[in-house]
Amino acid sequence: MMGLLWAELRRFAVRPAIRWIAVGMLAHVALAVAVTAFEPEAFTLAAMLEQGQISFYAMTSVFLAYVAGVLLVTGTAAQGGTRTLLTVEPRRGRVYWSKLAAAGLAVVPGIAAACALLGFGMYGAHARAGVLGGPPSDLVEALAWCGVRVVALAMSAAVGGAAVGLLVGRWWIAVGLATIWFLAEEQVALSASSGVRGWLPFTNADTWVRGTQAVLPDHGFLADAYLHSGLLLLGITVVLALLGRVVFERRDVR
Repeated sequence: MMGLLWAELRRFAVRPAIRWIAVGMLAHVALAVAVTAFEPEAFTLAAMLEQGQISFYAMTSVFLAYVAGVLLVTGTAAQGGTRTLLTVEPRRGRVYWSKLAAAGLAVVPGIAAACALLGFGMYGAHARAGVLGGPPSDLVEALAWCGVRVVALAMSAAVGGAAVGLLVGRWWIAVGLATIWFLAEEQVALSASSGVRGWLPFTNADTWVRGTQAVLPDHGFLADAYLHSGLLLLGITVVLALLGRVVFERRDVR
């Protein structure tokens, strides 16, 4: 299993599109930091955390992690790599789970670097202008935990992206489906009740990263924002992974 995982990680690393995705993650957060640095007094860092602006910047990197997971299992190069792996290891289950594990692990360096750049950059820009808006130790802790949640969400998104890529077989379909779902969910969230919004994937992803508001209006086991959002997103990832496993077991690899 470790040999298969290592082979997938190496093949993942040499794909040019993956490098561009990593560059895109860093460029996006660097631009966000640069724009904030020009006028840091517009919002304190505490206000940006509370209002979800940090979450907004981080979610773009999470989406790029999803795209990276899709690209791992789609395209001509991916199909050739799968055929090669199946000649070495004919048990498709092991090959499939190695792909999903590789997708989750491979995005960690890029996401971690993007989170570090965003956190250090935002903190530095506001500290220099004297507009942190809260105790420095509390803000550093909040940024650190936000980064941890983003990395966890990005790993889940990459695994889900790999599963969806195997389900539909084409990268542009997998990316298009996620985009369409996001746009549709945005429209639903505008008019839906809080109870309905609490079960929407992208809304929960934002809540998971932000971590500052409850998802459900009642007071029950799933009313806690972290617990509800984390379990829902994990459940979606598991379902996609299991569906992808069934399809991969039965689909011919050309």
